Amino acid sequence: MVERFISTMPIAFARSNSWTFSCLTILRRKNTLASVTPDPLPITQSEIPPQSAASERQSSTWDIRNAPKNYIWLVIYQIGSAIFSFGAVWLITRRLGSEGYGGIVAIIAASQVAQVFVNWSSLAVVRFGVDEFIETEKIARAFWTRLIIVVINLALVLVVANVWFPPLAEWLKISPAGFWLVITHFVVTVFWIHMQMSLQGAKMPRVQGFLQMTERLLIVVSFAILIGLGRFEFFWVVISYIAVPTLMILIGLVQIKDYVLSKFSINRQFIKQILVYSAPLAPMALVGYFSGSYLDAVFVSKFLSTRDLGVYSVATQMNGIVLQLPTLANSLLITLFITLQKEEQTEKILHFFEDLLPTAVLVGGIVFTIIAFFGFLLLPLIFGAEFSNSIPPLWIMIATSTAALPVFFGYSAAVHAKSATFILMAASISAAAANVLFNFLLIPTFGLMGCAWATAAAYFVGTVTYGLLLTTKYEIPSSWLLLAMVPAIGGAFCFTQTKNAGLALLVCALLTLLISYFQRRSIVAGLELLSNLRSSGI
Repeated sequence: MVERFISTMPIAFARSNSWTFSCLTILRRKNTLASVTPDPLPITQSEIPPQSAASERQSSTWDIRNAPKNYIWLVIYQIGSAIFSFGAVWLITRRLGSEGYGGIVAIIAASQVAQVFVNWSSLAVVRFGVDEFIETEKIARAFWTRLIIVVINLALVLVVANVWFPPLAEWLKISPAGFWLVITHFVVTVFWIHMQMSLQGAKMPRVQGFLQMTERLLIVVSFAILIGLGRFEFFWVVISYIAVPTLMILIGLVQIKDYVLSKFSINRQFIKQILVYSAPLAPMALVGYFSGSYLDAVFVSKFLSTRDLGVYSVATQMNGIVLQLPTLANSLLITLFITLQKEEQTEKILHFFEDLLPTAVLVGGIVFTIIAFFGFLLLPLIFGAEFSNSIPPLWIMIATSTAALPVFFGYSAAVHAKSATFILMAASISAAAANVLFNFLLIPTFGLMGCAWATAAAYFVGTVTYGLLLTTKYEIPSSWLLLAMVPAIGGAFCFTQTKNAGLALLVCALLTLLISYFQRRSIVAGLELLSNLRSSGI
């Protein structure tokens, strides 16, 4: 049990009431008429300068009021992106076969590996862009400063391309002719990600989500055009993956031009802020390989079989789809927390962690368990009986993802708002270490279920690391978060032992009701906070 450090130091707000008395005493000599200055005409509503959409977004009121609408639209765009992505993959596999699809994946994978060395500073546009947007209604300084850093970083990576590309090409089986395809895709993607982060910095999440979905849609459209022209070939398919994001960059620039084409100044202190904030994120992508499904694939291949890897991959992909829901929430919370901190409303953040976050985790746990239950029923119908062995690891991974919800629903946003990215780095390292250790210990004995529990351990250790450091460094209360995780994890353990989906769901539901009873005061306080936040955002 993580020791609970709760700081209850209320912030006192000095409230002063002032009354203005104005006394007009017009002294006239005897027998003179007193004159009174007429009151000015009242200002009509039409004479009040209209508030721009951008100025409205500067306040946390906008974040809170639009949170449901933003989240719903982001979910819709994510679903659309997933459908179009699936359509693109289906067309490639049908037309080019598994070998052609594998070659395209290799090009994109090589580009993503190279991006690790450039995109480590991408979140700085969000962190400092929101700050600048609140102050000036622009993000010019954050946009161009980070772009300068990207261009310098990109140039360095390209200069040494002859060093890193040959071994990468050998590993991914890319021919020398694919060099320029990898480099071009790499460069375009770097600028496309910069544009996406800039849209977040200007508090335009729906525009970002729409452009991401549009990108996937236009890729499918370009494939249809290639098929119609009889040119659906490997080279032109990869060109589509390059040309469409380039178009999205141009459209994004049109959307954001009013916020970046402005006078700004760059100083050493600001550059230092960006670098200090981003530096811990640089090695994080590499560490991430050791705490996720990439490492799991290595262990499953070593201790089990290729068939088991295919079965396990279905479970990890389904779990990844489920985790998109809290990931979208995290993107909105980051901008909200930065805004609240800028407005010095830290007491709302503390109340959020005290009561609302554990309530959200408790509810998320039962929702995830219900999703796992439907996965138990539907997965064999969708993928066939051959993949029925995916059900146990799928249930474990989805249900125990509850242990990661505190990160998605608050911890990550608080870390970025406070520019404490060293916490993110520490959590990533601890999660990676846990994943490696428990994969070694559990897979040889428990097979795929052992691998799934190793992932659960990585989630839990990473979250606890977040909580400990945020509590000790910034006095963020941990409250009853660990208790909120118990129902979903308990249900997953029950399913591991019995393979009885109904019983596992019942165990989770009963534990949820029991904990809800004992924590009812905190749950009510959390719901009241949510209601107050919504009311203040109207």
